Amino acid sequence: MIRRNPRHGSQAGQRGSTLTEVMVSVVLFSVDVIGLMRVLGTAVQDTGSLQYRATAATLADTAIGQMWVDRGNLPAYVTAGTAVPELPNGSRVVTVAGNIVTVAISWQAPGAAAASTHRVTATIVGN
Repeated sequence: MIRRNPRHGSQAGQRGSTLTEVMVSVVLFSVDVIGLMRVLGTAVQDTGSLQYRATAATLADTAIGQMWVDRGNLPAYVTAGTAVPELPNGSRVVTVAGNIVTVAISWQAPGAAAASTHRVTATIVGN
């Protein structure tokens, strides 16, 4: 009769468990890294979008400021599809209806499915 060592049986059941734990840890770490990269990619894309929107807002506000100073000559500011080189595929449309001015600036960011538009409407009145 062969006598078994009680410790020997418990060690045989644990063989390979460390390797399994390491593999599970590597898989979890990889999933975390992929998730982090996706979040960072989205953050970079959103930052670009915010930069374009801020540029469009500044350009629209500048145009309205110029019209405010020269309010007697508002019809001269009407444009349809003027190029805006500060933005990718940018264009500006300015409409004037009496003393109500609308400036719409459109652009399409690289890789974006659709164009974005920033529209500002102001009432220009004299003192």
